[in-house]
Amino acid sequence: MSRSEQKQDTNSALNGFRQHNDIRNEMAASTAPGRVPPMMERVSGNTVEFGMSALRPATRYTVRVYAVSGSLQSAVSTTEFTTAVDAPRDLSASNVQTESAVLTWKAPRASITGYILIFTSADGKVKEVVLGPSTTSYNLAQLSASTQYTVRLQALAGPERSKIVRTQFTTTGLLYRHPRDCSQALLNGETSSGLYTIYLKGEESQPVQVIVRRQNGKLQFYRNWKNYTAGFGDMNDEFWLGLDSLHKITSSGQYELRVDLRDRGESAYAQYDKFTISDPRSRYKINVGGYSGTAVPPMMERVSGNTVEFGMSALRPATRYTVRVYAVSGSLQSAVSTTEFTTAVDAPRDLSASNVQTESAVLTWKAPRASITGYILIFTSADGKVKEVVLGPSTTSYNLAQLSASTQYTVRLQALAGPERSKIVRTQFTTTGLLYRHPRDCSQALLNGETSSGLYTIYLKGEESQPVQVYCDMATDGGGWIVIVRRQNGKLQFYRNWKNYTAGFGDMNDEFWLGLDSLHKITSSGQYELRVDLRDRGESAYAQYDKFTISDPRSRYKINVGGYSGTAGDSMSYHQGRPFSTYDKDNDIAVTNCALSYKGAFWYKNCHRVNLMGRYGDDNHSQVSTTQPEKHAAGGFL
Repeated sequence: MSRSEQKQDTNSALNGFRQHNDIRNEMAASTAPGRVPPMMERVSGNTVEFGMSALRPATRYTVRVYAVSGSLQSAVSTTEFTTAVDAPRDLSASNVQTESAVLTWKAPRASITGYILIFTSADGKVKEVVLGPSTTSYNLAQLSASTQYTVRLQALAGPERSKIVRTQFTTTGLLYRHPRDCSQALLNGETSSGLYTIYLKGEESQPVQVIVRRQNGKLQFYRNWKNYTAGFGDMNDEFWLGLDSLHKITSSGQYELRVDLRDRGESAYAQYDKFTISDPRSRYKINVGGYSGTAVPPMMERVSGNTVEFGMSALRPATRYTVRVYAVSGSLQSAVSTTEFTTAVDAPRDLSASNVQTESAVLTWKAPRASITGYILIFTSADGKVKEVVLGPSTTSYNLAQLSASTQYTVRLQALAGPERSKIVRTQFTTTGLLYRHPRDCSQALLNGETSSGLYTIYLKGEESQPVQVYCDMATDGGGWIVIVRRQNGKLQFYRNWKNYTAGFGDMNDEFWLGLDSLHKITSSGQYELRVDLRDRGESAYAQYDKFTISDPRSRYKINVGGYSGTAGDSMSYHQGRPFSTYDKDNDIAVTNCALSYKGAFWYKNCHRVNLMGRYGDDNHSQVSTTQPEKHAAGGFL
């Protein structure tokens, strides 16, 4: 529905708009934007200002003012204005983490086409995101820890923008501001081996560096009590931390002990779940327990001499075991047969998707028991698009972003322990759909985020089995209009029979008529408006009606219009309640056949005040109407 052109007919008793060779006529129907009932206020003759309240946002209003004196009334002075788009409400940040947060808000009352979301960090980094009109939440990811962010959100309604709403939040800091050991440094995201500062009991006032190493024999470890109490050596080479530091560290929490051994390319380790060094009065007594590792305490089992198979249970994942078997007979013992194996890395547990939105979701899982080096996360959409992400070993959640709406995703997660990989665990989820999966008109397509004018498929009554192709105007007056008819260059012949006008004809990207049958089916499924746009030689006008329906074939597609507003004058009301007429199906009330006389087709009465499907560009057509003394151009005017 682009605008058609207008020119005032000075020879007519009515103020109207006559078509010429470059005229464009169109009508459109839409559920959006809505219209409010007219309001009349009588004010004092001295009043020169009047305040209007309780108006609807993003709504165009026409105001008419005239003076009255007794039974006399002055000419009407008219102005128009459009109220602003109201802003989104209750913008807030929740689930704020070290690197992520979730924004939520309430939609404005206006019919909008989308949002602009801008978030700025305290150090000046800015990111802008354009969101669809149905979005009311957004997952922010890849943020910086301990950083304040300012979020600005603005609603869009075509070219119009609402006021900006703001909120602020600060991402959480490091999990441990003063890590008391290397495990807390790891949980803070430190993944490189090297020198770190830890804090005894987590107190800033007691920093100490932790590590113990022997690797080349350069350092003499045959030393006295004082040395072993205080510690010695170079922490970037060989050293001993010191009994006093060990006691202070292990007395501030629950610790494990791990011993790693390497020799000529072979390695082993022993790990204990419990480890403490007591105070100086106990002479730094060691307490250990809960062994695991590859240097496991030997376990001996005596089995029958006929046994050729033995099951081992309660093994630890990702652990290398050495098994020795020998035969005994009395005091005699055979040679030893040895084999080694490493248990598999156990898989992550309880992988699931939550907070699933149109374009995002949050994955969570529980870590495996094995000591791992990371994860591989792979997510695949139903259309075969694959993305792979490598995650750190301490990660147990991940925010998926930039997903497609109404799409099923399969997620696979696998733990890594060096070159070893666990079994794959899987989950599936489907992103939330478009607001209208099968839009029944252009306004629902607009609410789905479609903002470009062009050809769209709509579905009668929203049913997938009833698709109809239409041209949607997403620009005029807020968009969402189904274009019914377009005339812009005179290339297409509109003097056609009943069958053509019932089915529709033409090219929707150029001149066309949608069809009476489609018009009836569309307008019978909801409340619609009618808009007629006229343009001629740079001048324009429009007429708009709050109510518009086309009745069924038995009524011969009778038109129902009402609630005029606009700048072109109200001529469609003359045709209210009339059936449609073509030259081969005369349904008007005139003595003559109006369609035949005016070389067109329309909801003629006796005959017309508008003839949008008449002969294109003919401004000298003879008068035919038996009841109207005005001169009617074949192209029609409002």
